[in-house]
Amino acid sequence: MTPGDAALRHDLQVLSDAGALSGPSMSWPIAWSLIDKELDSIDADALPAFALSSLQRLRLRGEAEQSVGRGARIAAGASAGTDPMVIRTFDDQPRGEAGVSLAADGATERLAWKVSVSLVEADPLDDQTVRLDGSYLALGIGNWSLSAGLVDRWWGPGWQGSLILSTNARPIPAIALDRIEPRAFDVPVLRWLGPWRFSTFMGMLEEDRDYPNALLFGMRAEIRPIPSLQIAASRTAQWCGEGRPCGLGTFWDLLTGNDNDQSLDEQPGNQLAGFDVRWSWPGSRVPVALYAQGIGEDEAGFLPSKYLGLFGLEIWGAVAGGGWRAHLEYADTSCDFLSSAPEYGCAYTNAIYRSGYRYRHRAIGHAIDADGQSIGGGLLFLDSAGHRWELIGRRIDLNRAGEAPGHSLADGPAELLDVALTHEQAFGWGNITVSVGYADVDSRAHVGIEEGIRGFVTWRYDWF
Repeated sequence: MTPGDAALRHDLQVLSDAGALSGPSMSWPIAWSLIDKELDSIDADALPAFALSSLQRLRLRGEAEQSVGRGARIAAGASAGTDPMVIRTFDDQPRGEAGVSLAADGATERLAWKVSVSLVEADPLDDQTVRLDGSYLALGIGNWSLSAGLVDRWWGPGWQGSLILSTNARPIPAIALDRIEPRAFDVPVLRWLGPWRFSTFMGMLEEDRDYPNALLFGMRAEIRPIPSLQIAASRTAQWCGEGRPCGLGTFWDLLTGNDNDQSLDEQPGNQLAGFDVRWSWPGSRVPVALYAQGIGEDEAGFLPSKYLGLFGLEIWGAVAGGGWRAHLEYADTSCDFLSSAPEYGCAYTNAIYRSGYRYRHRAIGHAIDADGQSIGGGLLFLDSAGHRWELIGRRIDLNRAGEAPGHSLADGPAELLDVALTHEQAFGWGNITVSVGYADVDSRAHVGIEEGIRGFVTWRYDWF
C-alpha cells in the first residue's frame, strides 16, 4: 500500500494504537500481506468502540486486495482542476490540471507487479506528459521483498510533511529491499526491540541537473519496543552522477561517514540523517498521540547535526457510526531550527550537488522546501459508509531569509495562508473525489503558487 490514502492510514493507525496490529506504522509503503494476516485474528469484542468501524472498513478492503491474488485488477482514472496545490501533504492529489490514467496489477505467492500509465498536462517545471509513476515489479524472498519501479515513499509520522522523504516530488525510479513482516528478533538480547521493519533503496535522479543521473540512497529502520511507542532512524544520500566518483570505495566512504576530511572533488556525497518517534495513549478519555521528527543536514561526531524539526499531536475517536481524527503539526526546515539564530541557506542544499535535495524541481523532503516554517491542522471524518470528509488549514512562511539556493517555491520570503476541503465518495460507477481550496499569498518575491480559489475532481474505477 503506497502513501496517499488518508482514510486507509487512519484506519490502520486506529487498530495499531488499539494494539490489534503489531507492526510499526510510520513508513510507507506498507505490505498489505502483513496487515491481512492479523486482521483475521482480531477479536472485535476486545476492541474499543471507536475501533470497530475501522476494523470493518479494513476487512472490506482485505476482500478487495485478496482478489488481486486471483488475477489482474485493472483501474482507470481521470482528473480535472485548476491551480493544483504544489505544497503537498500525505493525501494524494493531481499534479496537473488534467490527466487520465490506466493501471493493472496482480500478485502470486512470490511475485507482485503493477503497470501504471498516466497522460497528464505537464507541470511547468516538468515537461513529461506520459508517466509510469506507480509501476513496479516485486519478488518475495523469504521475509524480504526485492523490487524495482517508481513507487512513492513516505518516511515519518507527519500528516502534512516528512523532513527526509515525502511524496512531494514524483516517485524516483529505484531498486529497493524491504522487510515484509515485522517479526521481533528471536535472540533474547534483541527481543526488547519488538516488531521491526527495515527498508533500503537506490534510486536514480533526473538527467537535467548539475550532475546528471546522480543516485539517491536511502535506508530506514523502525522498531516498536512497546505497543505505545515507535522509533525510527533514517538516512539518505545523494552521490555519484556524471562527473562524480561512483565506485564501491566511494559508497563505502558514504556509508561510514568518511567524507568531511576530504576535498569536494573526493567527497562521496550529500547526506541527511535523523530520527522520528511516535507515542500514543489510546486509553485516555480521548485517544491521543504525540510525534516528532528531527533530521540533520550535517554530521558531527558520527551523529546528525544542524537539525530540521517537525512536531505533531493527534486525537481520534468515533461518532455517528463513523470515525474521526484531528491533528496539529509544526515544521521548520532551517538548520539548527531551535536556535535563536537558525542557519539559513543550509537545508536541502550542498556545495557539491547544487541542484539540491530535489527531484524534478520539487523538494524530496518537506514540501515547504528549505528555510520554511509551517503550522497547520487537519480534521478527517469517515462516515458509516466510509465516505471521507477532510479539512486542512495551514500558515506557511517560505524561504524566510531569501537565502535558500534553488528554492522550488519562492525566490524570496513569502507568507501563505491555505485551506482546503476534500470529499470522497464511492458509487457503483467509481470513486469520486472533490476538493476546493483557497490560498492567500503575501510576497514581493516570485512565488510558484497561484493565489485564490483552486479545486479538482478525480474519478477512479477498479475492475476486479
